[in-house]
Amino acid sequence: MNNVREILEEAYQLAESGDNTKPELSESQQKWVETIVEKVESQKAVLAVLITSLTKKIETPAQDIRYHKIELPNGYSGRSFDTRYITPFIKEKFGRLAMKESGWLTRSLEQVDPFTLEFRGKIRNEYVKKAFLKILNDIEENQADPKKYLQAIFISLIAKSQVHFSLFQEANEESSQKQQSDVITIVDIVNLLNYHFSSNYRVAGASRLPVLAVYSAYEMLMSIERYKGKTLPPLKSHTTSDTKSGGIGDIEVLDEDVFFFEAVEIKHNIPISSELVQDAYQKFSETSVSRYYLLTTAEPNVDDPETVDKFVQDIHQQYGCEVIVNGILPSLKYYLRLLSNPKLFLDRYWKNLQLDFNQNTDIKEAHLHRWKELLEPLL
Repeated sequence: MNNVREILEEAYQLAESGDNTKPELSESQQKWVETIVEKVESQKAVLAVLITSLTKKIETPAQDIRYHKIELPNGYSGRSFDTRYITPFIKEKFGRLAMKESGWLTRSLEQVDPFTLEFRGKIRNEYVKKAFLKILNDIEENQADPKKYLQAIFISLIAKSQVHFSLFQEANEESSQKQQSDVITIVDIVNLLNYHFSSNYRVAGASRLPVLAVYSAYEMLMSIERYKGKTLPPLKSHTTSDTKSGGIGDIEVLDEDVFFFEAVEIKHNIPISSELVQDAYQKFSETSVSRYYLLTTAEPNVDDPETVDKFVQDIHQQYGCEVIVNGILPSLKYYLRLLSNPKLFLDRYWKNLQLDFNQNTDIKEAHLHRWKELLEPLL
């Protein structure tokens, strides 16, 4: 354990110390590293497997790291090595980019095939797949130095983290200035959110934005009479299913920290249909929840309003839970009217964007940059 930790720490410390210790890589080698890091938010498993492979090669030079399973000739258990050493290190240094347990839990990487250039695993991004396999091939066929690759990866990851920190600092200053202004209205805020939700990002994760916005409003509403004595649990990961978590919605308000009091399910660009109401009913029918919101960014909000309305009425009559179907923007406009200072919502939303960005990879740099751009004209 100490030896592996020392290998990782040495590479990290060299990377953190500055350009004077930058490893000498060819243009092609550096491009492969940059390709991996550029797409790291959606390719966390590849990062974990690559760092595992490089570290294993440094620790055991005779090991052909392409043979990552004990079922393969002269192979080793990459997954065990990752779970024990690598993923914990990534969590410590680059938390949001870490897998929960191991990169080998991803189907495209767990199959019993060596990581040669002919590897058949369907890594989603072909450029990332090629870069990943080229690096391992370079080490095993051309005797490239794994230490240089490991250090170069850490340099790029640290640089990426520093860019994020600068972005946070700048936007926090802008948000602070915004609170001092008297010209921001509820309509301004709702328009900002609409633009933020609907921008063309070309990356996944935009469906998380309305969840964070509504959750931010709930955080500020917990002091009003309706929610007195109630609690608002932290948001679950966007990839956590309600079935596995035992939850009933994206946002949940609890009574006595145990019983469901109110819940919100949020859809992005998906109209509320009778099927979605039915799905929601299946989740909350055996709970104590008294009000359940189905909110969407889609326009129109509802598919077949008459059928949905009849289903909602039946649920209320038979079960007693009030199901409210609405658009997210009209709902947010109402929530903001209940706040003593709606402008503080901007700061709360930004903080939740940062928190979610740091905790997982649903929120991307593009979402943060877009919010910053939207705020600038109001300075």
